[in-house]
Amino acid sequence: MRSVVNTCVVLCAFLASTASAMEVLGKKPGHVWGGPSSVANDQAITRMIWAPGIDDSYVPQGVTWADGVVYLSGYRSTNPKIDRGPCRIFKVDPENGNTLGQFDLPEDCGHVGGLAYVGKGILIASDTRRLYRIDAAAAFAPGNPSNAVTATVVLRGEVKGSFIDFDGSAVFVGSFERDAAKAKGHFLPLSIFETHNGKTVDEAMAVRSIPLPQEAQGAAFDKAGNLWITASSSRFGLLYRLHSETGQIASS
Repeated sequence: MRSVVNTCVVLCAFLASTASAMEVLGKKPGHVWGGPSSVANDQAITRMIWAPGIDDSYVPQGVTWADGVVYLSGYRSTNPKIDRGPCRIFKVDPENGNTLGQFDLPEDCGHVGGLAYVGKGILIASDTRRLYRIDAAAAFAPGNPSNAVTATVVLRGEVKGSFIDFDGSAVFVGSFERDAAKAKGHFLPLSIFETHNGKTVDEAMAVRSIPLPQEAQGAAFDKAGNLWITASSSRFGLLYRLHSETGQIASS
């Protein structure tokens, strides 16, 4: 994702549990003096966690939940005008906010905007023009093993990995575009990691494609199959519910 978290320093969980006076779990970044700012939908937030890696200049991007833990992707940049750098995935305990491990992606990753869990211990990370299939158990084993990335796919044409999610059968890859006419999401079969490992994939490989809102940043599917999209800039922030088959906006 360019993501649900984006450049914020707090992970907010919308969980089926009760908030404990909005205590923020985990380690507070060194530059933060107070707590997080209030937002319009405070009542929906039940758990908050300081994003790891902030003090080391990692910019939070994609987030996913898998097997009882939270995974967060980010790239390292000390210059706000440079939105690329070394990519890392953090493993976080949602109960106390502690960082359980970290995994560095290959050097050709520069903006790990999206992260999704597709089952069976497999994560998919998206860079703007690459997808990485990752064996989570291997990635977070001691030594940061190089064999944790089990397949890589290169994206071309209209397919961009600004953010990513999984609908239960296909990998959804979305593009951040300032031009609304170019903003699209593509559903790619999981099989591309077997058939196109190390090769190029474009819109012709998509199961289907749908239009997306302008400046879309992140995506998530709910249990009913609805597609939720965040969109934002320095001037606005919106949450959309889309029909996943057509991309039609159901509510915002």
